[in-house]
Amino acid sequence: MRVTEILLAVASLTATATAHVLKPIHDGQASVLEITLTPSPTGEAAELIATIKNVGSEDLNLLRVGTLLDEVLPVEKVSVVDESGAEAPFRGIHASIRYDALTAKNFRLLRASESLDTVIKAATVHKFEKSGTYTFRATGLMPVAAAGSTELSGPAILIRSNSISLHVDAQSAAAVPKLLSLNPLEARTNVQDGCNATQLAASTAALANCRTLALAAAADAADPSSSRFVEYFKTNSSTTRQTVVDRLTAAAKECSTTDSGPSRYFCYDYYGVCETDGPLNAYTKWDFDYVVMCPLFYDTLPPLPRGCHRQCQATTTIHEMTHCEDVYSPHTNDYVYGYNESMTLSPEYALLNADTYSLYSNAVYMKC
Repeated sequence: MRVTEILLAVASLTATATAHVLKPIHDGQASVLEITLTPSPTGEAAELIATIKNVGSEDLNLLRVGTLLDEVLPVEKVSVVDESGAEAPFRGIHASIRYDALTAKNFRLLRASESLDTVIKAATVHKFEKSGTYTFRATGLMPVAAAGSTELSGPAILIRSNSISLHVDAQSAAAVPKLLSLNPLEARTNVQDGCNATQLAASTAALANCRTLALAAAADAADPSSSRFVEYFKTNSSTTRQTVVDRLTAAAKECSTTDSGPSRYFCYDYYGVCETDGPLNAYTKWDFDYVVMCPLFYDTLPPLPRGCHRQCQATTTIHEMTHCEDVYSPHTNDYVYGYNESMTLSPEYALLNADTYSLYSNAVYMKC
């Protein structure tokens, strides 16, 4: 997400570390989820069926929110490339969720040996600029809880589907209703009418605290003797340290820039995807650099960390900042959420996982 000119417009959970040692996730390891993509029988443009089978021995509670199973949010479920290898642009959001707002409805239980089908309408969030053959594949990580639980205990499960090629007619794909408007606002305004005094004060403080915490975390990352950095990013590589320093410094700069900068910051649900009961704290329309704070952000999160690995407005703002492509490229993704799952990531995943940056900033502030 990009952040921020402030556009304030109309308008915890402690991730307790488990006692067992969690094995880091690497791309080469076997997955207990078997994902098979097939063409949708409807014949609609860029529509697929994903069959997900639990080939492991344990029942799994798979997170719906922001994943392959999400039927509501405009999130990226598959990678899409044309015949030349160019990506079909993704035009959706990256979401930040509150871990302790997760309920049973946010999960789908998949028992051992059980399969489920889910529809993927790629044209609702991808732009197909020309007609031709496109290759689709689902890859990444699936956050998971134990059967009967709503706690993301980790490790997340690798997703690696088959590749499938489909002809997509650009005109037909363009006619598919989009989950979000593709048109950005034309003019930039620091503060617009409609943001109430409480939201304005909270947002202003969140941006100031974002700057402070991000700079402190950047300073810690620059220290080659920091064991905390190795804990969160799983490497002591100088190249990785520099990338983390640069990304956090860029986020801090954007948080301190309220009259310029690439991002817009909304205190109301600009795209109408927040819920009254969660679990979204915020989301970013990364390609427009729009950062949107949901009611949960203002109603339940404290301004600053109150404990190790706990969410707050400052670290949530850092999370969103790292999603902004025009703040620092490449922007981060939402591979996993929370301490338990983030600590199982490989260095490659950790470097691009938004929650790793918010958790790391929390840890530096709290001296975890």
